[in-house]
Amino acid sequence: MMKFAILGGGHGGVAMSAHLTLEGHQVNLFQVPEFEKQFARIKETQTVELSGVAGEGSVRLRCATTDIAEAMEDVEHVLIVVPAFAQARMADLCGPYIKSGQFVYVIPGGFGSLIVYRKLQKSGAGKDIVVAETSTLPYGARMTGENSVIVHIRTVNLPMGALPAGKTEEAASLLQQIFPEVSPCKNILDAALSNTNPVIHVAPSILNTGRIEYADDFFLYKEGMTPSVRKVMVAADRERVAVRKACELAEPHYQLDPDSNDVFRDQFGSGALEAGKKMRGPLAMTERFITEDVPYGLVFYSSLGSLAGVETPTCDALIYLASTFNETDYKKEGRTLEELELDGWELGQLLRFLEKGE
Repeated sequence: MMKFAILGGGHGGVAMSAHLTLEGHQVNLFQVPEFEKQFARIKETQTVELSGVAGEGSVRLRCATTDIAEAMEDVEHVLIVVPAFAQARMADLCGPYIKSGQFVYVIPGGFGSLIVYRKLQKSGAGKDIVVAETSTLPYGARMTGENSVIVHIRTVNLPMGALPAGKTEEAASLLQQIFPEVSPCKNILDAALSNTNPVIHVAPSILNTGRIEYADDFFLYKEGMTPSVRKVMVAADRERVAVRKACELAEPHYQLDPDSNDVFRDQFGSGALEAGKKMRGPLAMTERFITEDVPYGLVFYSSLGSLAGVETPTCDALIYLASTFNETDYKKEGRTLEELELDGWELGQLLRFLEKGE
């Protein structure tokens, strides 16, 4: 039995807390106080109704709380399971409670483990902390009610890197106890650039804007990936792979197949597309397929490409259109080198830092 604090009460954190509890582990689930209304049923009942491929049943958690001190009490490992924009906030909240030598996992990361690592160091957690990140969530999940969640698909391969990189094997061996599909990467950049969600989600969303805004329903994986749309997806993905290569990252690159919509194959398995077709949405251009995957995905690819000398015209075009739709300058507000406090760094300097964390 392992003891976890899962920080984040969205579909990923709720699914994970129920799944791990069902597997016999002790889980404290935390949600930030400003979302207490949405979290009220889980907090009141201390239970999650789980269905799907991660298990079935009414699962009683060890703790479901909006009190970070309570959530961090008597835990061995910390799992931060929130959208990229909330990673820094969660690091600030848990920082005072992190113990020397503790492992913290950012699931998924999008290179956010760098932000968490720096914040935890500043909080006094010590230089021997390890922050790891995965390329994606281990589930394709959706909330189906106030305290119910369904897991449609699970990963069969979950790339993960750690900061410092020398701790990756140790961090992976711990996480493999709950997610055996974890596969160690070279470093956190390798894990972050293994995330194909931005190229899978953004182009079909933008190129189906009229359908999304006009119709009462939309299923991206079923309706949105026509042959012409797929060409744009593949073009954006080739830019991601070019950035990977420039950053000295070796295969596997998890490239999209130009002749198939089986976009889940490498990390969720070959049959997962059929499950994906059941997942509804997006239903507006203000949903996370745009508001997370553009600023924290495509903008990161583009900004890192500038550092590595790689042009990203397709990603840049999608960023521009998304910025226009939502009247937001994603290039300015997204996960850029400046936001990561890496402006002025050379690529070699960054790669050396990732090895030792200093």
